[in-house]
Amino acid sequence: MRLSYLLVSMLLVFSLTMYDVRSMGMVTPDLEASEVICHTTDTGERYFSYLVRNVGNETAPAGSYQVFFKVNGKLISFERTTDTLQPGKSILYTSEHKFYPNQKKRVLKYNLIINTKDADRDNNKKTGEIWLDSN
Repeated sequence: MRLSYLLVSMLLVFSLTMYDVRSMGMVTPDLEASEVICHTTDTGERYFSYLVRNVGNETAPAGSYQVFFKVNGKLISFERTTDTLQPGKSILYTSEHKFYPNQKKRVLKYNLIINTKDADRDNNKKTGEIWLDSN
C-alpha cells in the first residue's frame, strides 16, 4: 500500500514538473493601456501621448503586440513594430497628429488599443474624450 502511494506521489510530482507553467497561466505578459495624455502646443493645437505598461510577470517580446490610437473613429497613430517590454516597465508613445483648436468637432473621443495575446485582454483598451476650449 505504501509503495503504491509513493509511486502515485512520484508520478504526480513528475507530471507537474513536466507541465508547462505557461499553460497554467502563472507566467505571462499582461500589457495594459495605462494612460492617455493630451498636450497643448503654444498655438493651441492638441496632440496625444499614450502609455503602454507590462503589468504581467513575463517579458513581452518585441513584435508580440501592436498599438493603435484612434481619435473620433479615425486611426491617427499606430505601432506595428514594437519593442521588448519587461515586467513592470512602460513605453510612452507620442502621436505626431495635431488637432486645431478651431476645428468643427469640439470633442476628441480617443481609443487606445493594444493588439496582443496576453493574460488579461480586458485591460488592452482605453477610451475617453477631451473637450476643446472655445477660446
